[in-house]
Amino acid sequence: MKSQIYKHKKRGYRFLMPVIIVIFAMTAWSRAYGESDRYLQVDGPCNLQFPRDHGAHPGYRTEWWYYTGNVETKEGRPFGFQLTFFRTQISPPGAEKKWPNNPSRWRTKQIYLAHAALSDLEAQVFRKEEKMARGAAGLAGVRQEREAVSVYLGDWSVRIGSGTHMLQVLSPEITLDLRAEPQKGPIRHGDDGYSRKGRKRESASCYYSFPRLPISGILKTQGEMYEVKGTGWMDHEFSSAPLEKNLSGWDWFSIQLSNHTELMLYLLRQGKGGNSEASSGTFIGTSGETRHLSREDFDVEVLKQWESPQTEAVYPSRWRIRVPSLALEVEVVPNMKDQELITEESTGVTYWEGSVSVRGTRDDEPITGIGYVELTGYDEPFHLGE
Repeated sequence: MKSQIYKHKKRGYRFLMPVIIVIFAMTAWSRAYGESDRYLQVDGPCNLQFPRDHGAHPGYRTEWWYYTGNVETKEGRPFGFQLTFFRTQISPPGAEKKWPNNPSRWRTKQIYLAHAALSDLEAQVFRKEEKMARGAAGLAGVRQEREAVSVYLGDWSVRIGSGTHMLQVLSPEITLDLRAEPQKGPIRHGDDGYSRKGRKRESASCYYSFPRLPISGILKTQGEMYEVKGTGWMDHEFSSAPLEKNLSGWDWFSIQLSNHTELMLYLLRQGKGGNSEASSGTFIGTSGETRHLSREDFDVEVLKQWESPQTEAVYPSRWRIRVPSLALEVEVVPNMKDQELITEESTGVTYWEGSVSVRGTRDDEPITGIGYVELTGYDEPFHLGE
C-alpha cells in the first residue's frame, strides 16, 4: 500500500508552478473519479510478467515504484532512506479523442511525482525532497528497454534490470547513488499479485515486491558524502480503485528478519474504528516461498504514540506484532520519532514513513530485524474526488 494522490488539505505552496500543476491534476482527477468505469480495473488475476511489468501501466489511474532501506557506513553510522516515483493518469482511456487536433509536445495524460527522504539516525535529523512534472517533453516518464525499465523525473531515476536496481537522486538536501542486487523476488502478494484493498472486487491493486535488496553505494547530505551498505525493499503497485469511503488510511509494515525471512503487513483502518477485513499480508520464507496472511492470521497492537510538532497528527510509534501460525512475536520500534513527510510541493499528502528496528522471537528463539513503516490518514482522513 502506498501513498496515492489525494484531494487533501494543503498548507501553502512556496512555488507557483507546482500549484498550477497540482490544481490542474487534482481538478482533472476529481472529475475522473466520476468516470471510474472508464479506467482499467484490477478485478482479478494480474498475470504479471517480467521484465514487462516493471514498467508503466497507462490506463490504470495510479501507480508507484517504492524503495526503502536501512544502510550504514563502514564505521557503523546508520541511515534510512526512501525513494518513490508516482504516476497518476488524469483522464481515462479514450479522453484523447476529444482533444484538439493541434498536437503539443506538452500534451499528456500522465503526471509524475517523486519523494526522497533520508533519516540520519545518528544525528536524529530527517530530510526530504519532492518533485513533480508532466510526463511529456522528456521531463518525466518510463522507458521500457529490452532487459530493463527506467523510471525518471528530471535527474532522479531508478533503473530495474534483470539482476540490478540502480537508484539516483540529485538534490540540495539528498544525493543517492545506490546499487541493489535482489536476493529474492519479484514476490507477488495476495492471489498471485491480485491484492484486495476493500470489500469490492475492484477495490484492489496489482502488487509485487523485491523484499530483500542488498544495497551499496554513496549518499550525500549536508555537504558530507558517505559510502554505505545495507538492505532495501522495493514495492511496485498499480490500481484504479479509490480508497473505499469507510476507510481513513492504512498502516504498512515491511520487515526483514535476521533468519533471512520477511514479513509484509497492511492494516486498512476504518473511519469508525477497527480494521477492514481486507487487511492482509505476506510471509516470505528463506527460499522465497510465500504464505498469504489474512486479517485473522495476525494481530498488531499499538504500544506507544507520537504527536507531530508540525501537524499535531498523532501517530502510533511502537507496535507488537503476533503471527500465531508462524510462532512469531516481535516489537517494532521507530529508529527516530519524527519521520513525517509533509509534501506541499507535490502530492499534498502528509504521511509518516520511517526506519524501524525489530526484536522478538520465532519458535521461542530470539530474532531481530530491520524495516520500514508507512502510516497514512492520521493528519486527515482521505476523501477521494470530493
